[in-house]
Amino acid sequence: MKAIRYVSLCALAMGISAPAWAQESQGESTGGLQEIIVTATKRSENLQNVPVAVSAISSEALAKKGVFETSDLNASMPNLQVSSPYGSQQPNFSLRGVGVGTEFNANAASPVGVYVDEVYQAFRASHGQQLYDLEQIEVVRGPQGTLYGRNTTGGAINFITRKPKLSGANGYATIGYGNFNRVNGEAAIEVTPVEGKIGLRVAGTFVNSDPYVHNVLAPGLNTSAAGGASGLNMINDRSPGGTKSYGIRGTLRVKPTDTLDIMLKGYYAKAVGGTESPLPTGQTKGSDEIDYTSPNFLLGGLFAALAPAGLVPDHYSQSENGLSRNQVQLDTVGKALTRAEGVVLTVKAELTDSLDLVSISGYDSGRYLQSQTDCDATPLRLCSIGYGSKFHAFNQDLRFVYDGGPFKMILGGFYGKDTVTGDNKPDFFNFTSDIRAALGLPATYFNPGGAFGAAFPAGSLPTGIRATQHFKQVRDSKAIYGEGSYELTPTLKFTAGLRYTIDKNTFKDGITTYYDDTGTARMLTVSDYAGGPYFLAPIYDPTGTLVIPASTGPLPGGLERRGKTKKFSGRAIVDWKPIDGVMLYASYSKGYRAGTFNGLAYSSANQVYFVRPEQVDAYEVGFKTRFMNNRVQINGAFFYYDYQGQQGQVVDNTATANLIALDGTLKGFEADMQFAATDTLTLTAAVGVLDTKYKGFDQAKCAALSLAGKFPAQQGSCVQSSGGNVSVGGNPFPYAAKLSLNFGFDWDAVELGDGKIKIHGDTSYTGKFYFDSFKDYSRGPLVNVTTGDFANGSGKYWLANGRISFDTPNYTVSLWGKNLTNKTYYPYGIAIENLFGNGYRVRAQPRTYGVEATVRF
Repeated sequence: MKAIRYVSLCALAMGISAPAWAQESQGESTGGLQEIIVTATKRSENLQNVPVAVSAISSEALAKKGVFETSDLNASMPNLQVSSPYGSQQPNFSLRGVGVGTEFNANAASPVGVYVDEVYQAFRASHGQQLYDLEQIEVVRGPQGTLYGRNTTGGAINFITRKPKLSGANGYATIGYGNFNRVNGEAAIEVTPVEGKIGLRVAGTFVNSDPYVHNVLAPGLNTSAAGGASGLNMINDRSPGGTKSYGIRGTLRVKPTDTLDIMLKGYYAKAVGGTESPLPTGQTKGSDEIDYTSPNFLLGGLFAALAPAGLVPDHYSQSENGLSRNQVQLDTVGKALTRAEGVVLTVKAELTDSLDLVSISGYDSGRYLQSQTDCDATPLRLCSIGYGSKFHAFNQDLRFVYDGGPFKMILGGFYGKDTVTGDNKPDFFNFTSDIRAALGLPATYFNPGGAFGAAFPAGSLPTGIRATQHFKQVRDSKAIYGEGSYELTPTLKFTAGLRYTIDKNTFKDGITTYYDDTGTARMLTVSDYAGGPYFLAPIYDPTGTLVIPASTGPLPGGLERRGKTKKFSGRAIVDWKPIDGVMLYASYSKGYRAGTFNGLAYSSANQVYFVRPEQVDAYEVGFKTRFMNNRVQINGAFFYYDYQGQQGQVVDNTATANLIALDGTLKGFEADMQFAATDTLTLTAAVGVLDTKYKGFDQAKCAALSLAGKFPAQQGSCVQSSGGNVSVGGNPFPYAAKLSLNFGFDWDAVELGDGKIKIHGDTSYTGKFYFDSFKDYSRGPLVNVTTGDFANGSGKYWLANGRISFDTPNYTVSLWGKNLTNKTYYPYGIAIENLFGNGYRVRAQPRTYGVEATVRF
């Protein structure tokens, strides 16, 4: 709060001073900042006239910054964070502390809506595949419940691709090389068969890069437990990360008359590489040692009993084994494939001089496959999981756009339908297969996770979990919306909008099958069987005694669940321009994120439940200013959110990710500044301050509640963790950095003939943030859940990037570098320390650098 008060005073000082500077500089401009046109309100407007917190990065700025992938957008504007456990193809965006960081199931929709050419991208795995040949990226912060609709409680990001201009021919080709053998290429060509009538643009991209973390574990039989007695656990020699990706996009534009504009776009993209994996994070702060005999580790007792006999190790340490921070020993590193393809038809018809009809139709499909990947960061077969998902989506937006002078209006309707089919493979604790074989138990011995402890003799060996999980989710969304603005006076405008949405969500064909070490299906844990687990074969204890007979009756089918939501959302805005170059605005917005199902529920049918929709009431006051002969631009906003049902995910003591919904508040401030100091030097700066908090529930009261058997296992802000009940009241939102800063410059340093040497530099600071709603794990039973560096969260780091170019009208040659100080930091983490010993943290890229050349024609 002190930080918010401080920057508030600074902002007020700038706002008070700005009018005087603006008045003094009227009519004297000989250079300055360029006008930025955005489409955040579904019509083309000057950014400075839009009473919404929006940032735009043009294609020129993207080139100057060297934006190769979505993670390069991190901290490029106020209160934006980008992270991912799965690499650059599947980014998690967080705006003003609102994001999808704790949800990693394929059927979860991001609360930050991602659009490409105004088409909603429902499948998160494809969010990183459109970053080439762009005209602009627009980021709208705050709930967008009117014009964008569902799943935009955090805001919206629109990637706008380049379109044919219907004039002449042009194109470019870029090729580059960097460390880690990174080879990249990008090209586009545009032709105009009929001037002013028909244009075609084709663009493509290619990237091939080696991993920056190397797996040094030798391939072959995994002998980490009992010498690999079962012969089932094998080691591959794949390293995490690295990628080979390509994409192609074609856009045909036809303008048969001055009043009709038709565009048809098709695209295909594919990426293949090693999956990202965590680095070892120990159970003691400042140490990477994982103590398998710790009482805080789920299997600590088992390891303590087996380690003295040499059947399992008693600890693991990356540094003790002489490994650097760029080396790991992982028994399984999966191969990840991301594929997406689609087609978009956009039709704009000018019905009258003041009325347009706009139709945007989009169909997308694709696939994400990840083979078994280590999640415990050690040679042991403790934690491994494979993901598979397919998606199909259709979106149709139809709207009338009216511009009648002082009155403007948009009236439209939306329909969207998407299908996600998930096929996942949990693979947990399967080092026990080698223990089983060493103890002489048959491969048919089956006691997954010790689930049959009450029926088995005391001290019976648990077996691992080898399972397949299948489900299909179908989401159907319909909405009507309208927004109008009226200029009450030449300087005062009122805007109001309303949207009504009906969302239907069907979870079906849900079935999870457990297998024994022979590969035989033994049990169904998720199905439409009402009597709990369905046993496909009888269960015998270690002595061969029958303890659970096979289930009788017909074989169960897939589980089906349905959810439906009807919601109003909208906004009201008042903006005022007291003098030229200054706009003040105040707004109220209501955002909405559709309810969903738990797509990673594999332990029981009860874990498949509908989570209530997420809603936010947002209040905002902001300012936009340009002054000093159009050389200085300062925009900022203060905001307050009242959050209801923020969706998140926690992992329980069965290694199942469960969905929860929490209420909270969020308040903050943000500002960005551009200063054309000279005609050759532009300075930029941005600041974001956040104060987020879940609504209270005291720990003593929480500890006394009985949450067993509840789905979700929570009451208010009292949540059942893997260690017991804990109140998250008062904790901050995950991935909500308290402070973010960004400073940069663009300098046309030297003129050489018809070219210029241009230098770009930027540095950003990301303040403290935590990986989930449990904050630092210091409350109640959490002190026995996570005790290592994972509990410290992340943040409090600076990053620096630079680029120097020789630029002419026909070609550009550049040298670039990112993370120049080679900072080691962790933008993403999952709390699984007490389940698998390791605090799961994914490392960001180290220092990268290279050369790039572009030819334009």
